[in-house]
Amino acid sequence: MASWGVTPKIMRCNGGTGFSKQPEEEDRFSMLMDDILISILGRLDLRTAARMSVLSTWWRRLPWLLPELNIDVKDFLPIPRPNPIEAMDMDKAMASLTKATRSFLVNRHGESSSISTLHLKIYLVNDSLCEAGPLIGDAVESGLLKDLDLAILYKRDIWACSEEGMLQRGQPIDGFFSDYPVVLHCLTRLSLYTVRFEKLDMHHVLFDCCKQLKHLALSHCDVGAHSLFKIDAPNSKLLVLELTYCRFEILELVCLPKLEKLRCNTWVSRHAPLAFILVPSLGELELSCDAIHGQSEFKLSELLQGTTCIHTLTLGFKGENVSCGSFPPSIHILFPFFVPFLYSLCCDNFQKYIVHMFMHDKESTYIYLIFSSM
Repeated sequence: MASWGVTPKIMRCNGGTGFSKQPEEEDRFSMLMDDILISILGRLDLRTAARMSVLSTWWRRLPWLLPELNIDVKDFLPIPRPNPIEAMDMDKAMASLTKATRSFLVNRHGESSSISTLHLKIYLVNDSLCEAGPLIGDAVESGLLKDLDLAILYKRDIWACSEEGMLQRGQPIDGFFSDYPVVLHCLTRLSLYTVRFEKLDMHHVLFDCCKQLKHLALSHCDVGAHSLFKIDAPNSKLLVLELTYCRFEILELVCLPKLEKLRCNTWVSRHAPLAFILVPSLGELELSCDAIHGQSEFKLSELLQGTTCIHTLTLGFKGENVSCGSFPPSIHILFPFFVPFLYSLCCDNFQKYIVHMFMHDKESTYIYLIFSSM
């Protein structure tokens, strides 16, 4: 059996009863075209892809030809993965990740191919952003890197982070965007976990600085508990906005002209969590939340005011109570007016009624979302 670092040899039939060795010939994998081999490597995590490169001298160059890189700090944690993840494990994982990133962005072994997208998931420990900033910045300036998908993870359960801890996490992120503006030229996707921007200008950081941003995902983020946050970004290229456990009292979308999809999962607002002013491209809306004590009811039809072209609406009530009723005769036309192009409505625990309701033109209805503890 071939060992690591030794090229496996093919055993070919010689027409008789046995097999003959042909040491001059390459292994079967290496007979495949580069495009196929790169496609295979692209489906593996980075550590495995790097290990595969020692199979032969031909494979050694292939990881540096990958057009898309996925460097995830969790792939550098010990196996089995510790639970909880200790600070020492995070530090070692980030050190290994930085080394791998430098290898792919700096030590290209003479290869001239560019990287279309770098998916980078990191922990916010020590000077992790400061170490990544120059590497990414140089890659952008040299034309090596086209798009960056950056996720700044949290090490444990998001609820384990105090409000002071959330504030502290916001400062290095703000500093990173200020110190390495060239990185923002290629930042097309950003995922943030457990960050509070109460003393920082969240709007400036996310929408004025990140001008190329197309996908923004915020999990357990806010500008202060139960605060109003307005997004007024007429020049934004944002297409997708995802909010999970964010503690905005109301998120008001004043102007996001290119936004196509919005997901809002589990809000803490006591009122309707969203308000739409100018979102002319919004076609997909997903709302999902379970009951929170003291939460007020609101009409879906009123929440959707300001939208004009929603075609897919997904509602998830997570087993809580929902009340539905028909429009009074005097305002039968209101709901179709708010969502005139609606053709798909998915709703767990209530799907049959909702589908039936929208398949008959004469049955105009509104929906009360009443979140009450069972």
